[in-house]
Amino acid sequence: MVNDEAVEDLDGDESTSSPLEELLKVHRKEKKDLLAKITSMKHSVAKGDKKRKKDVAAETEEMEKQLKLRHEAEVSALQKDEKSSESSVPSQPLEALEIADESKSQRVSKAQKRREKKDLQAKQHSQAVSEDAVNAKSAPRNIEMAALAQRLATKNMQIHDIPADGDCLYNAIAHQLCQLGVPSIGDEMRKKAADYIRYRKDEFLPFLTDDNGDMLAEGKFSAYCDAVQGASKGENGGAWGGEPEIRALSMSLKRPIEVLQANAPNIVSGAEFDSEPIQITYHRHAYGLGEHYNSTAPLEKSVNSDSDA
Repeated sequence: MVNDEAVEDLDGDESTSSPLEELLKVHRKEKKDLLAKITSMKHSVAKGDKKRKKDVAAETEEMEKQLKLRHEAEVSALQKDEKSSESSVPSQPLEALEIADESKSQRVSKAQKRREKKDLQAKQHSQAVSEDAVNAKSAPRNIEMAALAQRLATKNMQIHDIPADGDCLYNAIAHQLCQLGVPSIGDEMRKKAADYIRYRKDEFLPFLTDDNGDMLAEGKFSAYCDAVQGASKGENGGAWGGEPEIRALSMSLKRPIEVLQANAPNIVSGAEFDSEPIQITYHRHAYGLGEHYNSTAPLEKSVNSDSDA
């Protein structure tokens, strides 16, 4: 078991966060996943292959640059919106302010804070999905989806939508296993990933990062694994999955996991295994709140996001 302080350090402030704090949390998660992805790309370069090493270095530098520019633009846009909202808020009577201050001073249970935090995240996801529904065809999301669809078509596959609820990676992998005749659910995938990372602590710890993108302190390792295992909809919430968790699941399942991307080389974990691979898609621009994973299905089959996953 870990102490409350370690868990709270990983999950962030238990109180309801501001939109800016939520955005920065997503940014830290994206930086963490990019670092893990870059590490994986560098490790995939064969010794002595100087050309490939140079190409990977240039590609990863561009990825870091694009991520930084996007983060700066998103923060700037949010701050502009907040200033606009503040200017339209009417002043309150003194009595109302006093009542509000008294209300804020009341202690709120941790369980209630978690529920409020989850409600806020759900609303933000819903809003992001609604905004994306009216995007023009030139929006990054649609360009990415079109490129992915084209790449999948060459493999006689298409995207199988997975809900963007914080468990998308695990539900996408579970859906793939179901198609391969191995009944599975996302919660089982979370536990498998967490258990394998715990078992291989020395192997994984150097590649794990905290919410700030810094190398994870050894004292926070148990809390990290607990966050991997906890479902996103659970009381304690669950951390979004990324490169380390994909690697852990590949090793635990003894099966290759191929992550297909729109404008970057596919990433394969567990290439040493001969079993039929799991094939999922990675979306950088799927929703306003950040990254997303979907599953895939044979092109001739209809895709229904309400089944299997």
